[in-house]
Amino acid sequence: MSVAPSRSLVLVAAWITVGLAAGTSFAQAPAGPGTIRDYCITVAPGKVAEYETFLKDVTIPLSRARAEAAEFEWLIVARGVFPAGSSARCDYRIVYGYKGLPPEAASRETITAALKSAKATISFDEMVARRDALTHLVGVDLWYAIEGVGADVAKDNYVVLNHNTVKDGQFAEWQKLETTYWKPLVQAWLKAGGKGSWSISSLRWPTGTSAPYSSLSVDVFADWNSLVRGVPIDTLWPKVHPTITSAEVFERLAKTRSVYDQEVYKVVDVVEAKKSTSLISSPGRMTPSTTTAQ
Repeated sequence: MSVAPSRSLVLVAAWITVGLAAGTSFAQAPAGPGTIRDYCITVAPGKVAEYETFLKDVTIPLSRARAEAAEFEWLIVARGVFPAGSSARCDYRIVYGYKGLPPEAASRETITAALKSAKATISFDEMVARRDALTHLVGVDLWYAIEGVGADVAKDNYVVLNHNTVKDGQFAEWQKLETTYWKPLVQAWLKAGGKGSWSISSLRWPTGTSAPYSSLSVDVFADWNSLVRGVPIDTLWPKVHPTITSAEVFERLAKTRSVYDQEVYKVVDVVEAKKSTSLISSPGRMTPSTTTAQ
């Protein structure tokens, strides 16, 4: 639950080849909770247009070939909206979702095979060199999906990522508050005609006292107007939760976590292995190895 009337979704991404692969040489990940690799990248000054061409010509075709090989369930490429410019931590996020536990990053041989399958005219080494000239990897997060409701993320959707630091011993209470109060509110919004989704996840890596956040709630909106309007808390809350006020719940929520930041992204493209459950509709919808095309 965010501190503002509207909430925003979180993307979790993979940086391999700057949006090319957070990959795996395995046909399928082991069974377990849905997991997400989140690659946060910045684009070199003056190179945004060139990077967008790289995404279109290399990243997306390669990702489609890898999705067909069942290396991941879905991929989301998203461009940062707020914050932007020099204050933004990430210019883009490239997010990979897996049904179960995450596989190892793809080898040079796996990516080379995928390039061939995609009929790419660029070699592995050329791809890496071009990627390195265009982008910089800021960081990689690995998330466990907990719960979510709503439609799958689609191109041109707006996603709000709410990064939170859950206080010691308060994770169960944080999760309970999210699922008990915000989830039904989003469900009511969707039933009333709202278009979007909501999900929560917990951070697996990195961890420790130096990690700035430990949990994530994500809100997705179909378009700009929906994002700006947000979920209508004032009108929906009394109908969904008549015995408790939103102020009381937010006060309880503040005792479980502190807000690290809230980021807004616009979805550039989505690649799916098949029509599957996304991190938004239910549970289960990024340090590259030295052998991968980061």
